[in-house]
Amino acid sequence: MQDQGDSHFEVSGSDAASVVGDEQLLARFVSGDDEALGELASRYEGPLLGVCYSMLGDRSLAMEAVQDTWLRVVRHGRTYDGRACVKTWLYQIALNRCRDIGRRRSASAKREAEHHRREAEARSAGMETARSEPMDDRLVRAVQGLDEPLREAVVLCYHRGLTHRQAAEVLGVPMGTVKSRLNSALTRLRSALSSSWRIEA
Repeated sequence: MQDQGDSHFEVSGSDAASVVGDEQLLARFVSGDDEALGELASRYEGPLLGVCYSMLGDRSLAMEAVQDTWLRVVRHGRTYDGRACVKTWLYQIALNRCRDIGRRRSASAKREAEHHRREAEARSAGMETARSEPMDDRLVRAVQGLDEPLREAVVLCYHRGLTHRQAAEVLGVPMGTVKSRLNSALTRLRSALSSSWRIEA
């Protein structure tokens, strides 16, 4: 067991000449190199925004969650203990921010925001050539209708491409729980999508 401090950030001499790793960038930022945080953000800004948007279904709320995530990194970067990789650690923070933001909004406020968003998209679609696939929109709505634990598993494993083991680390649950949630989610998604097809048929 190494002494306390930033020793968990250290890399071997053979790694130093290779591409700078996430852990090394975070260590440099903690040591006062602000440019290192910019490099870390350039790697993960897009993926984090994708996760948060998939969780919240609203771009402005997703951007708020991502901004909050980086604020947490700035304020608590020294608390990173190296038990999980930086990527996993960032996803954990982002999901926690999504949960907090989701709890702040009442169900009625979320329904109203979604209603306005769909109206705006419908008006926009009428002004330009429609290229989006109808199935994509159905799937987005179906995923948004899942319970939070199921939606998290779907977003991490299918939207972001994490393995079951990586998703389990992010969510802090056993890998079997992730698999169970995915099975439940897929069953509900199939049911929701087949229902929408019957309605439109």
